[in-house]
Amino acid sequence: MKETEIDGTASAGERSTFRKVTVTVPQDLYERLIHESARRRIAGEPNQMISALFREALARYLDVLP
Repeated sequence: MKETEIDGTASAGERSTFRKVTVTVPQDLYERLIHESARRRIAGEPNQMISALFREALARYLDVLP
């Protein structure tokens, strides 16, 4: 696992090194997050929580920056 990859299913103890961040997003982005969360829940996929989706997307975004 790369250093920037985050396991969204990590237990609370494993997340003790995480930092809490508050973000504000446009309504359409929030709705897309809700839909993706529901899609993953129905499909039985991991990282269903919105916080896990944010961590996953941010890690992927930062990995592709020059």
